[in-house]
Amino acid sequence: MADAPPPEAGWSRILFKSKFGAGRDFDVTDAAGQRVLFVDGKIGVTPKAEIQDAEGQVVYRVKGQFLGVPKRMTISAADGSEVAELKAKAFSLVKDKMTLAMADGSTWQVQGTLMEKNYSISSQGQPVVRISQKWLTVRDKYSVDYLSSLDPGLVMAVVWAIDRWVERD
Repeated sequence: MADAPPPEAGWSRILFKSKFGAGRDFDVTDAAGQRVLFVDGKIGVTPKAEIQDAEGQVVYRVKGQFLGVPKRMTISAADGSEVAELKAKAFSLVKDKMTLAMADGSTWQVQGTLMEKNYSISSQGQPVVRISQKWLTVRDKYSVDYLSSLDPGLVMAVVWAIDRWVERD
């Protein structure tokens, strides 16, 4: 997406590529190609991931519960405090809407074509994150534009949680 127009004023952009392997690991870079985050994903009965900063320090953790009803994905800060919980309709064939309950009491609405990895996240009716995917010959490549006031680690935790949820259904 090097030829994509720059993000609008007040927004930032990160790019990430899926690494080969069953864990759904992602290298996350800025527009200049410098690594800013790494997502170390683990899948299995309980999918989970650690979002690490450029120095390898864990900044967020994501843990899924898919066997119970309702399914959920929990996002926690490095200190273990819960930051957000992702929920969706329990029995929907087409996943095009989800709700993210934030620890501060606000909600983020996820809407779009989740299977194609083109969706947006809004809070109080205003967009806060936009995700798009461009298929390459060997790897997935995503572009994520987000409000510059948001923590990119949290943004990646949310994106990973949505990605795992959609691929599990």
